[in-house]
Amino acid sequence: MPAIEHPKKEEIHDVFNFMCANDTVEFGEPDSDYGDLEDEWKEANLTKDVWLLKDNGKICGYSLVSGEGDRFHMDLYAHNDHTPAGWIDRLIEPACARARELKPDSSSKARLTVYSCAANEGAGEALRRNGFTIHTWHYRMQIDFSGPVEAVQWPEDFEVRAYQESDEEELYHLIEATFDWQEHEMPPIEEWRKHLFRGGRFDPEYFVLVRKAGKLVGAALSYNEDTLGWIRQLAVSKDLQGQGFGSKLLRHMFHVYQQKGKKSVALGVASVNQNACNFYERVGMKKSREFAEYRKEI
Repeated sequence: MPAIEHPKKEEIHDVFNFMCANDTVEFGEPDSDYGDLEDEWKEANLTKDVWLLKDNGKICGYSLVSGEGDRFHMDLYAHNDHTPAGWIDRLIEPACARARELKPDSSSKARLTVYSCAANEGAGEALRRNGFTIHTWHYRMQIDFSGPVEAVQWPEDFEVRAYQESDEEELYHLIEATFDWQEHEMPPIEEWRKHLFRGGRFDPEYFVLVRKAGKLVGAALSYNEDTLGWIRQLAVSKDLQGQGFGSKLLRHMFHVYQQKGKKSVALGVASVNQNACNFYERVGMKKSREFAEYRKEI
């Protein structure tokens, strides 16, 4: 008989293996990061914020809620291929209840957000049964190299170098000014820093900054993953947009990762940011995965 319980610290490897198995069903390959999971468990209260669904001792579902104030997020790993019918709801319900408990004011409203792969119909149905609605769609854009990517030739007044700690505030404001499209909510700098540098994946070599006459005008913040290069954030100052600078920066990252032996580079983009979707397609990237962003007021 399936049962819901909180995890023990020593079960983290079993949980990660389940997450990777879930990824493989949805995407054809593992996609989770062990360092991210470690960081999430360090920040979470395992006896209140995390739930496992087990059937005869075997993990067949996982959920975690995090956040504060009026913004909360749920991680949900469950799939009809290995999660008993009707039991995905049992992972969603306690996460919703916990988010309500974490609100600073019981009478105020807050938002709980979860991302679900479009191919995972069972999870989507369960989320809708529990009052979630689709807010927007997100795409994974990817390019698979079919030949050599040439090094980018930068004009003399441009300087390309790795990120340094002294760049943080200027970089944050560049990201903030660039990501001002509809519906995007820029987190406070402390939260931005925490999520960008977490998981042990940060390497300044892959956080590339571009300056023109000393002014920060572009940034490609990325991770060298096991199988590909993952661009977490790409930003170009407004005064240089539409002049080919963004595609130059992106091609620079393609070259960097190809030189490191990677065969692909990918990134995420929201469907409401149609200009960005069109831009990535023009430089040869294609949609490889589709995710629904579900939201619920609590």
